[in-house]
Amino acid sequence: MAVNGNTPDINGNNKSYKWWVLAIVMIGSFMGVLDNSVVNVALPHFMVAFGANTEQVEWIVTAYMLAFAILMPLAVWLRNLLGLKVAFLFELALFVIGSFLCSLSWSLESLIVFRLVQAIGAGDIMPTGMTLISEVFPKEERGFALGMWGMGITVAPAIGPTLGGYLLDHVSWHALFYINIPIGVIAFFWGLSILKPAKGDMNVLKSFDFIGFITFGLFLGTLLVALTKGEEKGWSSGYILNLFAVSYFSFFLFIITEFSVKKPIIDLSIFRNYNFVLLNILGIMRSIALFGTVFLLPLFFQNLMGYSATMTGMLLIPQAVMVSFGMPLAGKIVDKMGPKFPLIFGILLTSFSLYYFYSLSLLSDYTFIAVGLMMRGFGISFIMAPVTSAAINSLKPEEINLGSGMLNVIMQTGGTFGIAMLGTILDMRTDFHMATYAGHFYPSSPLTQTFLHRISEYAVLKGASFYNAAIAGKGGFLMYLHQWAMVNAFDDAFLVTGIIVFIGIIPALMFRNIVFRKKKPSKEDIELMEM
Repeated sequence: MAVNGNTPDINGNNKSYKWWVLAIVMIGSFMGVLDNSVVNVALPHFMVAFGANTEQVEWIVTAYMLAFAILMPLAVWLRNLLGLKVAFLFELALFVIGSFLCSLSWSLESLIVFRLVQAIGAGDIMPTGMTLISEVFPKEERGFALGMWGMGITVAPAIGPTLGGYLLDHVSWHALFYINIPIGVIAFFWGLSILKPAKGDMNVLKSFDFIGFITFGLFLGTLLVALTKGEEKGWSSGYILNLFAVSYFSFFLFIITEFSVKKPIIDLSIFRNYNFVLLNILGIMRSIALFGTVFLLPLFFQNLMGYSATMTGMLLIPQAVMVSFGMPLAGKIVDKMGPKFPLIFGILLTSFSLYYFYSLSLLSDYTFIAVGLMMRGFGISFIMAPVTSAAINSLKPEEINLGSGMLNVIMQTGGTFGIAMLGTILDMRTDFHMATYAGHFYPSSPLTQTFLHRISEYAVLKGASFYNAAIAGKGGFLMYLHQWAMVNAFDDAFLVTGIIVFIGIIPALMFRNIVFRKKKPSKEDIELMEM
């Protein structure tokens, strides 16, 4: 008879095994998300190192995002082919190898190629890890387990800018990739020794739907590039319109293909699941709130308030603390009372925190910023934990592999859409507010003359001639107006994001709440555990 903590569960696993699986998956997922946020901080350094412009260096991030999203169906197929354990270890190894190659990059082109290798591993670690967790944790415990897992991937973007800024300031950009190697190697051999083949592993060669894979890749790839480059190229430009056209027709062909072939690469019948569809909609709104504000806040802190990348990361620490506290707590509540009410609470708190930032200005102190970030971190925790666990629990065991991948891709696409939307809002509203200010501060108005006179006086005191001081006065005044126009544009973007998140209350109210109770083991189960 097995005793103490070594008593096996009804699947024959040691009771501590599920926690080891959770720890390994958390490390792998955390590394992947951390690496992406760290690299975002380093884009200006890559421009200097490789002599590249902004448009060229952005492909370091764009290529990573595209590989992650487009290869999802292939990852699902590989997990069915290799089994969850082998697939997870393969993805982890690929990420470590990609990180090592990135650290050796000698040109921008080589770094982009190696980032693709890295992304194939990192992008698939998350859905594979979610499936592994769902295999070892029963439904009534998945909320807490996925809350713990989600804590790692949500904290990573907050830690990334601080860590990245420190490494860039004190070591070099190569160190951004070095840090993944020892942790990844430890996680790989730890997983190799502990992980067991999951009960859902088939290890059966299945036919591959090439047409479905190609049309899905074209649809998602062109859509993501259009969303990413739309603001830069112009939403009405021929380049962007052509991308949207290719995406539309590829999606049409993909749908026809998946309903025509015997073994589609993505079984679309999964979207007949009422709760799963609602949770994916909520996942998109959650991604807009998470990715959108991760995009907005660093820009505001660095470009308008003048903080360094390291200081920006320090400002985001209160949010990371609240996420660390909120995710497991939300998961526990989901296990006890179902996901519906925690979801509603998370949506209301997150939307309020975004409305709170509608008052953000250049004069905002640390307390004001910290309070808003703490509310946002706690609110997002109560959206993410219910969405993830409820989406997995709403699926049949054989659907979890595909469902976890689809949920990640849909949320990634939602985040990309959110960033593109907010970037456009910032540009449009900055122009609007600048035009409004220009209408009030016309050259002959007493207020304008007072501003110009004071700026000119300051320039003269610093040694400028009267002529140069007059020019500096006009230029400084325009810069001052533009700065406040941008502040108001950021406030508008926070308000729009808050409204979008608040609309999520509709699918949350429509959600059919389900609570999974722990079942008492049968006599046969007890006998099995005591063997």
